Amino acid sequence: MRRHNKFAGILQPRQVGAGAPEVSVIVLYDVEEDRIRTKLSDLCLDYGLTRIQFSAFLGKINRNRRQELCLRIQELIGAKSARVRIVPVMEDAMREMWVLDQYRMDADELKKAADAKQGAPTLKIIPIGKDD
Repeated sequence: MRRHNKFAGILQPRQVGAGAPEVSVIVLYDVEEDRIRTKLSDLCLDYGLTRIQFSAFLGKINRNRRQELCLRIQELIGAKSARVRIVPVMEDAMREMWVLDQYRMDADELKKAADAKQGAPTLKIIPIGKDD
């Protein structure tokens, strides 16, 4: 007896060909837990990506490394609350990209300064007005 394909006529996306050896990717994330966010940042740096904002990385990796990165991120996050996007960017778009950088310190230096500041809590005294 012949089986009926219930997906007949529905387009299914399929990867065709080997593709480019390396493609540019942007990794964006929003992670609530500090420990996981720090590990995710270190993981992106381990894959050779460059931090472009606190929770955004850009770089070139091949398809296998991209899949491996995705699996490692899934393992790291587990059941915790997080949003992660790994976006491949076409080389034409990368050539058309405009970069406007104006800052005193790069993102990694700012992150280290913010972490150092968190380590030493500051006391803020707010005067309370007297009720007459």
